[in-house]
Amino acid sequence: MEYLIDIRGVSKTYMVGSSEVQALRDVSIRIKPGEFVALTGSSGSGKSTLLHIMGFLDRPDSGEYIFAGSAVHGLSDSRLAAIRAGMVGFVFQAFHLLSRTTARDNVMLPMVYAGDGTDSARAEECLAQVGLSDRSAHKSNELSGGQRQRVAIARSLANNPLVLFADEPTGNLDAKSRGEVMTLFRDLSARGLTIVMVTHDPEVAAEAHRIVHVKDGVIVSDQDTRPAGTGTITRRRLGLPKARVGFSLSELREQMRVAFVSILNHKMRSALTMLGMFIGVGAVIALMTISDGFMRSIISSTGGADASNLWVVPAEKTSTRFSMDDIRTIKDSCPYIESAKPGIGNSLKVSAGKKNVDAYISGGDGIRPGEKPKPGAPKVLAGRMFSSEEDEGLSRVAVLSEATAKKLFEKGDAVNQEIRINGVSFQVVGVLEESQMEKAFGGRLVVTLPFHTALKRVFGQNTFAYIELKASGPEVVNDARTQVILSLRRAHPLQREDKGDVFEVRTFGSMMRNFEAMFGKFSIVIYCIAGVSLLVGGIGIMNIMLVSVTERTREIGLRKALGARSSDILTQFLIESVVLCVCGGALGVAFGMTVAWILFFFIKIQPVLKMTTILFAFLFSSLIGVTFGMWPAARAARLDPVEALRYE
Repeated sequence: MEYLIDIRGVSKTYMVGSSEVQALRDVSIRIKPGEFVALTGSSGSGKSTLLHIMGFLDRPDSGEYIFAGSAVHGLSDSRLAAIRAGMVGFVFQAFHLLSRTTARDNVMLPMVYAGDGTDSARAEECLAQVGLSDRSAHKSNELSGGQRQRVAIARSLANNPLVLFADEPTGNLDAKSRGEVMTLFRDLSARGLTIVMVTHDPEVAAEAHRIVHVKDGVIVSDQDTRPAGTGTITRRRLGLPKARVGFSLSELREQMRVAFVSILNHKMRSALTMLGMFIGVGAVIALMTISDGFMRSIISSTGGADASNLWVVPAEKTSTRFSMDDIRTIKDSCPYIESAKPGIGNSLKVSAGKKNVDAYISGGDGIRPGEKPKPGAPKVLAGRMFSSEEDEGLSRVAVLSEATAKKLFEKGDAVNQEIRINGVSFQVVGVLEESQMEKAFGGRLVVTLPFHTALKRVFGQNTFAYIELKASGPEVVNDARTQVILSLRRAHPLQREDKGDVFEVRTFGSMMRNFEAMFGKFSIVIYCIAGVSLLVGGIGIMNIMLVSVTERTREIGLRKALGARSSDILTQFLIESVVLCVCGGALGVAFGMTVAWILFFFIKIQPVLKMTTILFAFLFSSLIGVTFGMWPAARAARLDPVEALRYE
């Protein structure tokens, strides 16, 4: 194979506004391995366009391009990226080094996109070739112009390219630096490396083996000035590399490093970007931990004894009432039922002096002498619970909830005070402590009277709205429920117009499940409200990422010129977006827990942080990052490398 580069009848037209500019007109050129070719011409002659087509940064509108014996003009973008990464090197007039990055890391950048992993020893070797071994740890902004161009040359050699393309490599250098760079090019050419260089400087062009003059998109002269080198195309290089699939470990490390460097280099902007996620995730975490704590407090406050409880209530859309006959029926025919009592209660006006409140009046069992309080029964804060003798004797005594005592009496000192219900006076004998659930909702106004007193003196009725049952153990609750249903069906036979039983038998477990379902729906509404702040945070991240893409357009062009695929650029910006969101989410978790613990001192509900809650926060943050980072990332991935490198 005689030619490394074989371009046949290539044309290229650009649109500048509404006008067409024909950069190349049916251009043909062949370059052998080891040649040092200088493309010269005035500005706008088409020499840079020809170089970009040779270097796979641009595509011709027509014509053929044969590189290393293979046609490349119809290859995919990913395949061309693989060729740029493994077979060619670039040196630019503006250096295009990554700012705030060491010379060694800049040299290793092409290795990232070659897919073989980075090699710091190889980077040091390349820097030694250009005489910068002592500057490998210096950042690009700490180097002179000549040193930066030499770093760029070392970077172009990192992957042992077949050909080196240089676009005005001495254009921004002083005379001394220009001489150093051209000495390097002469040495590389002497070793057999093929070099194609664009220059407008006649002295620089005179260093080449061939001088090709381009004018108005046409090659007007092609002059050999000296013998070419002895470069060869080895058998290892005969086949073009295949497009890379997936990502190497070194590339993922580079993408993570770039993400964190970009965030740290713009601290204030990054902080404001993360603020939306910080607030949104914090709100969600606070709500979830409080709701989980709320559910745990309910379960813990009810106690194990409640698992044996059942209730008989009217079926929906019925006005069924129960009587003492129903209770006797249950007791006689349900061996698994340990106790059965009528449930009475209603909201009535309660007064004490000039104060009036609407409270729930219920009937309760009295305590027999020497009897201990039942498991799960409310704790008596002051006074005592009424006795069974007071219940049987229809005594006018009452026990108030903590919230009721505070509403009716100053400082809650209610024992031995008098209250009135329906014009009947009652003496307060005790105050009961409220559960954490009741305290969380500001307390519940409840007055508990002896059952028979409430039934005869307050409600004056022989029927009641529900029946309270207790099974002999939690393990027989379902069997007890079945027995109760069968016995009550005999007492309340179905009528022709009835569509089912006129009663329902509910267990403690079913009521808890209904409560959890209802609370879950309420939580969803709250989470949706909190999700609005996450949405706002996501929009903020999208805007900032769009700004970042604009600011780093040249960097994107450089990475593509060094072999980055569009998927590499897409992934890089997605990772940066996700890092912003996850960092904001992590801070939001801490913020949410802080808020939850602060609220604990007011609502007395201890927050519960579950691992699933943390995973939800991070996964949701990542989802926001991917969703709102996709458009900016896709916009960056679609950038044309040539246009990106020229971006001002």
